[in-house]
Amino acid sequence: MSEQLLLEVRGLKHYFEQKRGWLARHKRVVRAVDGVDLTMQTGEVLGLVGESGCGKTTLGRCVLRLVEPTAGEVIFNGQNLLTLDATAMRRVRREMQVVFQDPLSSIDPRFSVEEAVAEPLRTHTSLSRPERRERVLTLLEDVGLGVQHLDRYPHELSGGQCQRVALARALALHPRLLVLDEPTSALDVSVQAQIINLLTGLKERYRLTYLFISHDLGVVRYISDRIAVMYLGKIVEAGPARAVFESPLHPYTQALLASVPVPEPKAREWRFILEGAVPSPANPPPGCRFHTRCPSAQTTCREREPALHPVSPDRQVACHLLEKE
Repeated sequence: MSEQLLLEVRGLKHYFEQKRGWLARHKRVVRAVDGVDLTMQTGEVLGLVGESGCGKTTLGRCVLRLVEPTAGEVIFNGQNLLTLDATAMRRVRREMQVVFQDPLSSIDPRFSVEEAVAEPLRTHTSLSRPERRERVLTLLEDVGLGVQHLDRYPHELSGGQCQRVALARALALHPRLLVLDEPTSALDVSVQAQIINLLTGLKERYRLTYLFISHDLGVVRYISDRIAVMYLGKIVEAGPARAVFESPLHPYTQALLASVPVPEPKAREWRFILEGAVPSPANPPPGCRFHTRCPSAQTTCREREPALHPVSPDRQVACHLLEKE
Protein backbone atom coordinates (compact mmCIF):
# COMPACT_ATOMS: atom_id res chain seq x y z
CA MET A 1 0.00 0.00 0.00
CA SER A 2 1.33 3.40 -0.98
CA GLU A 3 2.03 5.97 1.72
CA GLN A 4 1.05 8.91 -0.47
CA LEU A 5 -1.57 11.11 1.19
CA LEU A 6 -4.64 11.27 -1.06
CA LEU A 7 -7.37 12.80 1.13
CA GLU A 8 -7.22 14.99 4.20
CA VAL A 9 -10.30 16.31 6.00
CA ARG A 10 -9.80 19.12 8.52
CA GLY A 11 -12.42 20.45 10.89
CA LEU A 12 -15.25 19.48 8.56
CA LYS A 13 -18.72 20.59 9.60
CA HIS A 14 -22.14 20.33 8.05
CA TYR A 15 -25.07 21.98 9.83
CA PHE A 16 -28.56 22.22 8.44
CA GLU A 17 -31.75 23.86 9.63
CA GLN A 18 -34.71 21.71 10.51
CA LYS A 19 -38.12 23.38 10.50
CA ARG A 20 -40.50 22.66 13.36
CA GLY A 21 -44.11 23.40 14.04
CA TRP A 22 -47.23 23.52 11.91
CA LEU A 23 -46.34 26.81 10.24
CA ALA A 24 -42.61 25.99 10.18
CA ARG A 25 -41.83 29.21 12.01
CA HIS A 26 -39.43 27.53 14.42
CA LYS A 27 -36.10 26.18 13.24
CA ARG A 28 -33.32 24.28 14.93
CA VAL A 29 -29.78 23.63 13.76
CA VAL A 30 -28.82 19.98 13.33
CA ARG A 31 -25.08 19.32 13.60
CA ALA A 32 -24.84 16.31 11.33
CA VAL A 33 -21.03 16.55 10.99
CA ASP A 34 -19.33 18.61 13.67
CA GLY A 35 -15.58 19.02 13.33
CA VAL A 36 -14.23 15.86 11.69
CA ASP A 37 -10.54 15.26 10.99
CA LEU A 38 -9.35 12.24 9.02
CA THR A 39 -6.77 11.23 6.43
CA MET A 40 -6.59 8.57 3.72
CA GLN A 41 -3.51 7.18 2.01
CA THR A 42 -3.51 6.15 -1.64
CA GLY A 43 -4.58 2.53 -2.04
CA GLU A 44 -6.07 2.00 1.42
CA VAL A 45 -9.58 1.15 2.56
CA LEU A 46 -10.88 3.32 5.40
CA GLY A 47 -13.95 1.87 7.07
CA LEU A 48 -16.29 4.48 8.59
CA VAL A 49 -18.62 2.93 11.18
CA GLY A 50 -21.21 4.07 13.68
CA GLU A 51 -24.90 3.86 14.53
CA SER A 52 -27.56 5.09 12.14
CA GLY A 53 -27.85 8.87 12.27
CA CYS A 54 -24.29 9.49 13.46
CA GLY A 55 -23.38 11.44 10.29
CA LYS A 56 -21.49 8.84 8.24
CA THR A 57 -23.39 9.35 4.99
CA THR A 58 -23.37 13.15 5.36
CA LEU A 59 -19.60 13.04 5.86
CA GLY A 60 -19.18 11.00 2.67
CA ARG A 61 -21.33 13.43 0.71
CA CYS A 62 -19.40 16.41 2.09
CA VAL A 63 -16.12 14.86 0.96
CA LEU A 64 -17.53 14.67 -2.58
CA ARG A 65 -19.25 18.06 -2.30
CA LEU A 66 -22.60 16.48 -3.07
CA VAL A 67 -23.66 18.63 -0.12
CA GLU A 68 -21.78 21.81 0.76
CA PRO A 69 -19.95 21.74 4.11
CA THR A 70 -20.63 24.52 6.59
CA ALA A 71 -16.94 24.83 7.47
CA GLY A 72 -13.63 23.03 7.24
CA GLU A 73 -11.35 21.78 4.48
CA VAL A 74 -11.40 18.79 2.13
CA ILE A 75 -7.97 18.43 0.55
CA PHE A 76 -7.91 15.89 -2.27
CA ASN A 77 -4.61 15.24 -4.02
CA GLY A 78 -3.25 18.55 -2.73
CA GLN A 79 -6.29 20.67 -3.69
CA ASN A 80 -8.80 22.15 -1.26
CA LEU A 81 -12.06 21.16 -2.95
CA LEU A 82 -14.06 23.77 -1.07
CA THR A 83 -12.22 26.58 -2.86
CA LEU A 84 -12.88 25.26 -6.40
CA ASP A 85 -15.49 26.76 -8.71
CA ALA A 86 -17.99 24.60 -10.61
CA THR A 87 -15.75 24.16 -13.67
CA ALA A 88 -12.71 23.07 -11.65
CA MET A 89 -14.85 20.81 -9.46
CA ARG A 90 -16.27 19.13 -12.55
CA ARG A 91 -12.75 18.11 -13.59
CA VAL A 92 -11.99 16.74 -10.14
CA ARG A 93 -15.18 14.67 -10.10
CA ARG A 94 -13.61 12.35 -12.66
CA GLU A 95 -11.32 11.16 -9.88
CA MET A 96 -13.97 10.84 -7.15
CA GLN A 97 -17.02 8.63 -7.53
CA VAL A 98 -19.73 7.21 -5.27
CA VAL A 99 -21.75 4.00 -5.02
CA PHE A 100 -24.96 4.39 -3.03
CA GLN A 101 -26.80 2.01 -0.74
CA ASP A 102 -29.79 1.33 -2.98
CA PRO A 103 -28.66 0.69 -6.56
CA LEU A 104 -32.22 0.83 -7.92
CA SER A 105 -32.65 4.41 -6.73
CA SER A 106 -29.28 5.54 -8.14
CA ILE A 107 -29.82 4.23 -11.69
CA ASP A 108 -32.28 6.02 -13.96
CA PRO A 109 -35.07 3.48 -14.66
CA ARG A 110 -35.40 4.89 -18.21
CA PHE A 111 -31.79 3.97 -19.03
CA SER A 112 -30.65 0.59 -20.24
CA VAL A 113 -27.53 -0.88 -18.66
CA GLU A 114 -25.46 0.31 -21.60
CA GLU A 115 -26.84 3.86 -21.36
CA ALA A 116 -26.34 4.00 -17.58
CA VAL A 117 -22.70 2.88 -17.69
CA ALA A 118 -21.92 5.04 -20.76
CA GLU A 119 -23.41 8.21 -19.22
CA PRO A 120 -20.17 9.44 -17.53
CA LEU A 121 -18.24 8.61 -20.71
CA ARG A 122 -20.59 10.81 -22.77
CA THR A 123 -20.30 13.63 -20.26
CA HIS A 124 -16.57 13.64 -19.57
CA THR A 125 -14.88 12.11 -22.64
CA SER A 126 -14.81 12.52 -26.41
CA LEU A 127 -15.08 8.79 -27.15
CA SER A 128 -17.14 7.81 -30.18
CA ARG A 129 -20.22 5.65 -29.75
CA PRO A 130 -18.44 2.40 -30.80
CA GLU A 131 -15.56 3.25 -28.44
CA ARG A 132 -18.00 3.89 -25.59
CA ARG A 133 -19.75 0.58 -26.25
CA GLU A 134 -16.44 -1.27 -26.19
CA ARG A 135 -15.50 0.44 -22.93
CA VAL A 136 -18.89 -0.39 -21.41
CA LEU A 137 -18.47 -4.07 -22.32
CA THR A 138 -15.06 -4.16 -20.67
CA LEU A 139 -16.46 -2.56 -17.52
CA LEU A 140 -19.37 -4.98 -17.36
CA GLU A 141 -17.01 -7.94 -17.71
CA ASP A 142 -14.87 -6.53 -14.90
CA VAL A 143 -17.87 -6.51 -12.55
CA GLY A 144 -19.10 -9.96 -13.55
CA LEU A 145 -21.75 -9.07 -16.12
CA GLY A 146 -21.78 -9.58 -19.90
CA VAL A 147 -23.05 -8.53 -23.29
CA GLN A 148 -26.46 -10.08 -22.52
CA HIS A 149 -27.06 -7.35 -19.93
CA LEU A 150 -26.47 -4.38 -22.25
CA ASP A 151 -30.10 -3.86 -23.28
CA ARG A 152 -31.70 -4.71 -19.95
CA TYR A 153 -33.29 -2.14 -17.65
CA PRO A 154 -32.91 -1.85 -13.87
CA HIS A 155 -36.28 -3.48 -13.13
CA GLU A 156 -35.12 -6.56 -15.04
CA LEU A 157 -32.06 -7.04 -12.83
CA SER A 158 -31.55 -8.44 -9.34
CA GLY A 159 -30.26 -6.23 -6.53
CA GLY A 160 -26.77 -7.68 -6.86
CA GLN A 161 -26.75 -7.11 -10.62
CA CYS A 162 -27.91 -3.51 -10.16
CA GLN A 163 -25.08 -2.90 -7.70
CA ARG A 164 -22.61 -4.32 -10.23
CA VAL A 165 -23.95 -1.89 -12.84
CA ALA A 166 -23.52 0.96 -10.35
CA LEU A 167 -19.92 -0.15 -9.77
CA ALA A 168 -19.23 -0.33 -13.50
CA ARG A 169 -20.56 3.20 -13.95
CA ALA A 170 -18.48 4.49 -11.04
CA LEU A 171 -15.33 2.94 -12.56
CA ALA A 172 -15.93 4.29 -16.07
CA LEU A 173 -13.61 7.30 -15.65
CA HIS A 174 -10.86 5.47 -13.73
CA PRO A 175 -11.37 7.33 -10.43
CA ARG A 176 -8.79 7.36 -7.64
CA LEU A 177 -11.26 7.54 -4.74
CA LEU A 178 -14.50 5.59 -4.42
CA VAL A 179 -16.98 6.43 -1.65
CA LEU A 180 -19.01 3.30 -0.93
CA ASP A 181 -22.10 4.20 1.10
CA GLU A 182 -23.53 1.00 2.60
CA PRO A 183 -22.96 -0.83 -0.73
CA THR A 184 -24.06 -4.24 0.58
CA SER A 185 -26.75 -3.50 3.18
CA ALA A 186 -29.66 -3.86 0.72
CA LEU A 187 -28.44 -7.25 -0.54
CA ASP A 188 -28.86 -10.86 0.58
CA VAL A 189 -26.01 -12.29 2.65
CA SER A 190 -24.73 -14.54 -0.15
CA VAL A 191 -24.80 -11.63 -2.61
CA GLN A 192 -23.04 -9.40 -0.05
CA ALA A 193 -20.09 -11.79 -0.02
CA GLN A 194 -19.92 -11.73 -3.83
CA ILE A 195 -19.91 -7.91 -3.92
CA ILE A 196 -17.26 -7.64 -1.20
CA ASN A 197 -15.00 -10.09 -3.05
CA LEU A 198 -15.64 -8.12 -6.25
CA LEU A 199 -14.69 -4.85 -4.51
CA THR A 200 -11.47 -6.41 -3.26
CA GLY A 201 -10.53 -7.51 -6.79
CA LEU A 202 -11.48 -4.18 -8.37
CA LYS A 203 -9.39 -2.28 -5.84
CA GLU A 204 -6.25 -4.05 -7.02
CA ARG A 205 -7.12 -3.97 -10.70
CA TYR A 206 -8.00 -0.26 -10.80
CA ARG A 207 -5.64 0.86 -8.00
CA LEU A 208 -8.51 2.34 -6.02
CA THR A 209 -8.84 3.96 -2.62
CA TYR A 210 -12.09 3.24 -0.75
CA LEU A 211 -14.00 5.20 1.87
CA PHE A 212 -16.24 2.34 2.99
CA ILE A 213 -19.26 3.55 4.99
CA SER A 214 -21.18 0.82 6.79
CA HIS A 215 -22.82 -0.26 10.03
CA ASP A 216 -21.98 -3.93 9.30
CA LEU A 217 -18.89 -4.46 11.44
CA GLY A 218 -18.18 -7.91 10.03
CA VAL A 219 -17.96 -6.58 6.48
CA VAL A 220 -15.92 -3.57 7.58
CA ARG A 221 -13.42 -5.75 9.42
CA TYR A 222 -12.94 -7.97 6.37
CA ILE A 223 -12.37 -5.23 3.79
CA SER A 224 -10.78 -2.33 5.71
CA ASP A 225 -7.15 -1.42 6.37
CA ARG A 226 -8.09 1.28 8.90
CA ILE A 227 -11.22 2.07 10.90
CA ALA A 228 -12.75 5.40 11.94
CA VAL A 229 -15.57 5.22 14.49
CA MET A 230 -18.12 8.02 14.40
CA TYR A 231 -20.56 9.09 17.11
CA LEU A 232 -22.98 12.02 16.94
CA GLY A 233 -21.07 13.89 14.23
CA LYS A 234 -17.54 13.30 15.53
CA ILE A 235 -14.76 10.74 15.13
CA VAL A 236 -14.14 9.11 18.52
CA GLU A 237 -11.52 6.51 17.53
CA ALA A 238 -9.35 5.73 14.50
CA GLY A 239 -6.63 3.21 13.82
CA PRO A 240 -5.64 0.00 12.01
CA ALA A 241 -8.60 -2.34 11.57
CA ARG A 242 -7.03 -5.28 13.37
CA ALA A 243 -5.96 -3.17 16.35
CA VAL A 244 -9.35 -1.48 16.70
CA PHE A 245 -11.29 -4.75 16.52
CA GLU A 246 -8.98 -6.72 18.81
CA SER A 247 -8.32 -3.95 21.32
CA PRO A 248 -10.91 -1.15 21.15
CA LEU A 249 -10.03 1.82 23.35
CA HIS A 250 -13.02 4.15 23.32
CA PRO A 251 -16.02 2.97 25.39
CA TYR A 252 -18.32 3.54 22.41
CA THR A 253 -16.15 1.35 20.15
CA GLN A 254 -16.18 -1.32 22.85
CA ALA A 255 -19.97 -1.14 23.01
CA LEU A 256 -20.30 -1.42 19.24
CA LEU A 257 -18.06 -4.49 19.11
CA ALA A 258 -19.80 -6.05 22.11
CA SER A 259 -23.00 -6.09 20.04
CA VAL A 260 -21.43 -8.35 17.39
CA PRO A 261 -22.22 -12.06 17.97
CA VAL A 262 -19.13 -14.22 18.61
CA PRO A 263 -18.75 -17.94 19.47
CA GLU A 264 -17.31 -17.20 22.94
CA PRO A 265 -18.79 -13.95 24.24
CA LYS A 266 -17.42 -14.58 27.76
CA ALA A 267 -13.89 -14.39 26.35
CA ARG A 268 -14.27 -10.68 25.67
CA GLU A 269 -12.38 -8.33 27.93
CA TRP A 270 -15.10 -5.70 27.50
CA ARG A 271 -18.76 -6.55 28.04
CA PHE A 272 -21.49 -3.97 28.43
CA ILE A 273 -24.70 -3.01 26.70
CA LEU A 274 -25.41 0.54 25.59
CA GLU A 275 -28.29 2.06 27.49
CA GLY A 276 -30.40 5.04 26.56
CA ALA A 277 -31.00 6.67 23.21
CA VAL A 278 -28.54 8.60 21.08
CA PRO A 279 -28.87 12.31 21.93
CA SER A 280 -30.24 14.60 19.25
CA PRO A 281 -27.62 16.18 16.96
CA ALA A 282 -29.72 19.33 17.25
CA ASN A 283 -29.05 19.43 20.99
CA PRO A 284 -25.86 17.48 21.75
CA PRO A 285 -24.87 17.13 25.41
CA PRO A 286 -22.02 19.28 26.78
CA GLY A 287 -18.58 17.79 27.25
CA CYS A 288 -18.06 14.35 25.73
CA ARG A 289 -21.08 13.53 23.61
CA PHE A 290 -20.98 9.92 24.72
CA HIS A 291 -21.01 10.62 28.46
CA THR A 292 -24.81 10.20 28.72
CA ARG A 293 -24.42 6.51 27.78
CA CYS A 294 -20.90 5.77 29.01
CA PRO A 295 -20.61 3.51 32.10
CA SER A 296 -17.22 5.06 32.97
CA ALA A 297 -18.15 8.74 32.63
CA GLN A 298 -16.54 11.13 35.10
CA THR A 299 -17.10 14.78 35.97
CA THR A 300 -14.56 15.92 33.38
CA CYS A 301 -16.46 14.01 30.69
CA ARG A 302 -19.60 16.03 31.43
CA GLU A 303 -17.82 19.38 31.43
CA ARG A 304 -15.09 19.33 28.77
CA GLU A 305 -15.15 17.97 25.23
CA PRO A 306 -12.23 15.60 24.52
CA ALA A 307 -10.03 16.16 21.48
CA LEU A 308 -9.03 13.37 19.11
CA HIS A 309 -5.46 12.76 20.28
CA PRO A 310 -2.80 10.15 19.45
CA VAL A 311 -2.28 7.30 21.91
CA SER A 312 0.27 5.57 19.63
CA PRO A 313 1.80 6.41 16.25
CA ASP A 314 -1.22 5.01 14.37
CA ARG A 315 -4.08 5.22 16.89
CA GLN A 316 -6.21 8.25 17.84
CA VAL A 317 -8.92 8.38 20.49
CA ALA A 318 -11.20 11.14 21.80
CA CYS A 319 -11.61 10.12 25.44
CA HIS A 320 -10.60 11.84 28.68
CA LEU A 321 -10.01 8.46 30.31
CA LEU A 322 -7.13 7.82 27.92
CA GLU A 323 -5.49 11.25 27.86
CA LYS A 324 -1.87 11.42 28.94
CA GLU A 325 -1.27 13.30 32.15
